Amino acid sequence: MLVKIQQTKSNFENIFEVSSNGQVLFNAKAPWLKISAPFNMENVRKLVFSDVNGTTLYTTRYSIIDNALEESIPFKYLISKEQKFGQFEIIGKDGKEGTFYTMQNGMFERKFCIEHMGKVYWGYSIDKGKKNIVSIYDEDAQIAQITKPLTVIENLDIYFLHIKEDFVSLIPVLSFFTVYYDYRKYNNAGEFTKNSVEISVSYSYDKNNSKYNPNWIAEEFGQQTLDELNAFLDNLEAEGRAQAKKIGKLVALSFLIIIIIALIILFIVFVLL
Repeated sequence: MLVKIQQTKSNFENIFEVSSNGQVLFNAKAPWLKISAPFNMENVRKLVFSDVNGTTLYTTRYSIIDNALEESIPFKYLISKEQKFGQFEIIGKDGKEGTFYTMQNGMFERKFCIEHMGKVYWGYSIDKGKKNIVSIYDEDAQIAQITKPLTVIENLDIYFLHIKEDFVSLIPVLSFFTVYYDYRKYNNAGEFTKNSVEISVSYSYDKNNSKYNPNWIAEEFGQQTLDELNAFLDNLEAEGRAQAKKIGKLVALSFLIIIIIALIILFIVFVLL
């Protein structure tokens, strides 16, 4: 099954829409302001996940003390072989259901953890050219893949969640995890943008690479599904380059207008003198 997590707003607030086959399933919200104030930070950091009627399904709780104690020792993972970063508790209608966090096991071993309802799922993040990929595992078996284009227009991120049919019950929590992942890795805190384009190409090399199967989508959902995803990535990059070119022309035109105005002012001043 394919689920799309699309950021729909990035100025003054970060809003996401979760959909499948053109039907909106959920909505989510992440903090927009840059978090630096020491007071009331738990509430400022809160992520919210709701259904289409606006009913809250999940929120997060961030404990400053717990995170500070865990993260305060530099390179703790070199001794203990594990160290948690960015722990956000998942709060459902009946209380705590789990936790999102990043687990560091070594210098080149870092993964995301989704603890939910007594189960633990691991997310292995890598950059592969013009896309970022998170391979989701249940123990040793891959159950899902999250794909993010590294071309971003107007600071609006897009994620594609391909998930095996046997695990569709995890769509809400994995969609919420995607919002958490965006907040932790790609959040443009406090930025106001208009007519912006970011086109990146990146490659990462660590232990996570061994968890990435480039043919997983084709094997699970067919070659056509993979081809459609790659076509979208290509089209988005082409759209980004076209918009970047347009922005460049507008900037050049603005500078030209400024120069002309300056020359006119200088001419008037010279005449008056």
